[in-house]
Amino acid sequence: MKRLSQEQFERAVNFIFTNARPLDRRVLEYHFFNGEKSAVLNELMKYQNKDGGVGKGIEPDIQSVESSPIATSVAMQYAREVQASWQHPFVKKAMKYFTDTYNYYHNWPLKMPHMNNFPHADWWHFNEHESQFEVNPGAEIVGYYHTYPQIIPEDLLPTFHDHVFQHLENRSTPIEFHEALCYLRLAEEIPDPGKTMIVDVLREWARDIVTLDPSKWGGYCAKPLWLAPTPNSPLYNVLEDVISLNLDYEIEHQQEDGSWVPFWEWGQYRDVWENKAKKEWQGALTVKTLYTLKNYERLEVTST
Repeated sequence: MKRLSQEQFERAVNFIFTNARPLDRRVLEYHFFNGEKSAVLNELMKYQNKDGGVGKGIEPDIQSVESSPIATSVAMQYAREVQASWQHPFVKKAMKYFTDTYNYYHNWPLKMPHMNNFPHADWWHFNEHESQFEVNPGAEIVGYYHTYPQIIPEDLLPTFHDHVFQHLENRSTPIEFHEALCYLRLAEEIPDPGKTMIVDVLREWARDIVTLDPSKWGGYCAKPLWLAPTPNSPLYNVLEDVISLNLDYEIEHQQEDGSWVPFWEWGQYRDVWENKAKKEWQGALTVKTLYTLKNYERLEVTST
């Protein structure tokens, strides 16, 4: 079993403090150096727009400054990571944006027209709005209404649940990777019996969703650790064998500069990808990888 050495850890930390976005630096400090959640939330608020939604490239593959449900859901992942209170202005405004967006579209569109006006990854190009409920990011967003019930429009919750569970029950093939991540984030927040229903389906399909072959992890795929980032993850037991391999793989694939690099790239706006988005992803992924290694006790570190 491999562990990340003290020297490797220090190289990663140095990379983050030198190259990562302030938001990701604050997250590193929160998890490893007794940083304050308020520092993370202060950085998060810089990405929030007047409508309460989030944009401004918080999701590096979407450089649009305007708000979108997907960018706002990414921001809420950060907020949940530091256990932000429902009373925090960022949370209140973001949740209002989710409600306003749903009332307008009757779902949370994955792609928005304004994404085309800014540099973006090929797969984020907008063509037309989906009229149906989209699990990504819809299921995840429903989870945030359970996290923050103090600001939930109660008359909408049964409708949200109908969307989520009808989609789950009507599936005849394994859930797509990103949809699985959204269902997992919902499962973290929703009480039983909904939690158990979701987890049971995901456990049944987990090994079909995940890319089990380590030789394919260098390309874009569903790495096991993305679906089970801690030993307490509901899918850990069904993926335990490949998770161990994935932990070894990540330790082996740390870059010389201390970072971990995205296993995807844009086919357009190459200058923005190389000079901005890729670097932003390196910072975020390096923090994420260090925290995952910490969760699995794969760090030989004495200073955390």
